[in-house]
Amino acid sequence: MSIMLTTTALGSGILARFPTNPAPFQFHSRSTAASPPSHHPPHKSPALLRPRTTLALSPAAVAPAAAMVSAEAGIDRVLWTEAEVSARVCEVAAELAADLRARPEPPVVVGVATGALLFLADLVRRVDAPLAVDFVRVESYGDGTVSSGAPRVTADLKVDVAGKHVVVVEDIVDTGNTLSCLIAHLEKKGASSISVCTFLDKPARRKVNIQLVGDGKFYRGFECPDYFVVGYGMDYAELYRNLPYVGVLKPEMYKKDSCN
Repeated sequence: MSIMLTTTALGSGILARFPTNPAPFQFHSRSTAASPPSHHPPHKSPALLRPRTTLALSPAAVAPAAAMVSAEAGIDRVLWTEAEVSARVCEVAAELAADLRARPEPPVVVGVATGALLFLADLVRRVDAPLAVDFVRVESYGDGTVSSGAPRVTADLKVDVAGKHVVVVEDIVDTGNTLSCLIAHLEKKGASSISVCTFLDKPARRKVNIQLVGDGKFYRGFECPDYFVVGYGMDYAELYRNLPYVGVLKPEMYKKDSCN
C-alpha cells in the first residue's frame, strides 16, 4: 500500500496525511473444532438444576421455641381471649353510641394514656355518632403493680371541654384515685357532665367512691378479679401492652409491692 506524505511546517511538528480511501483490511478467523453439545439447557447453570431440598421442622424442634416465647411473655393464664375482648367492646360501644346520639352536642371522648389507647381506638370506631377525641396523661403507677395513691396530671388536654359532655375512657379502674383526680380536673375545666367508660373494673381494690358529674353514666367491659393483669393496652413497666388478650402476670415477673 502506497502512502503519500505531505509535510507542512507547523511550529516544529510535521503533519502526516494518510490516503482518504485506504484499502480495507481482511480479517480471517481460524477454524476450530466444533464443541460437543451440552447436556444442559442454554443459560442454565448445572448448579441451578440440582433438586432443591426442603427443610422440615419436626414438632420437637418447634416446641422449645414456642415454650420460650410463652415464658418470655410472663403470662400465667388468659382471663379474656382476643375474641371475647372484641365481642364485649362491641356491646359497650353499642350502649355508649345510643346514649351519645341522644345528646344535642358532640361529646369529647378523653382517653387516659397510655393504657386506654387500644380500648379507645376500638371503641370509638364502633360509635356511630359525632364526637371529638383527646388524650390526657395521669400517672400513679410508675413501674409498680399497685397504684401509689398520689396521681397527677402530667399531660393535659388540647380540646376545650367547657360546657361539653365528656366521656373518660380508662383501661382499668381499681382504687379510684386516678379517676377521681381526673374527674375533678375536668370539672374545673368546665365540663357540664362526665361519664366514665372503663374496659375493666376492679371493685375489690376500690378506695374512693366514683362521683360522676351531671347526668354522666358508668360503663364497663368486664369486672376484673383481684389479679395484676396485662395486655390490650395494660402494662407492667411499659411491657405487654401489645398483647391482644388480657392475661394474669406471673408473680415472679415483678417484685411485690409493700402495699400487697
